Amino acid sequence: MKLTLIIGLVFLVFQQSLPYKPKEEFEIKLQYEFKQRPITNNSNTSVHLSETPRERDRRTSTSMLPYVGLNLRILKLNPEDVKMKVIDSQAKTVYNKKVKLDETVFLDLGFTDDMKDRVTAHEYTVYFVSVDKRDLNRILITINEDGTFLVNEEKRGKF
Repeated sequence: MKLTLIIGLVFLVFQQSLPYKPKEEFEIKLQYEFKQRPITNNSNTSVHLSETPRERDRRTSTSMLPYVGLNLRILKLNPEDVKMKVIDSQAKTVYNKKVKLDETVFLDLGFTDDMKDRVTAHEYTVYFVSVDKRDLNRILITINEDGTFLVNEEKRGKF
């Protein structure tokens, strides 16, 4: 009985997630524009047997498509916050530098259709890290499949 209780408590301690950074301490502004998708060599003439017609249209399209970037500005820093690192949903480190007050960091998110279709990263987690490399708090940026844009699970718009 005691062993089960101890294992349960240990499990709960490790399951606690990092707290969100308060929304008063940062500012997020979207940079929304239209861009043409870069065309790769032979993209119009090559045949991919496993792709659907929609994937082929996406690959060969020359039309202007919605493209999103994000400006993240830090308005208030805790004394323990030394570094800021950004990791996307594909486990790639997008940004990893010392954090400064009133600094603006640009995150290039990409084409909105790719994020909604999960072709590219659709979630970004901004971690604030201490001197001893402990994650202190975070900002969670998510684009859902329906295009809903969330910051710390709070709806901020829709693409």
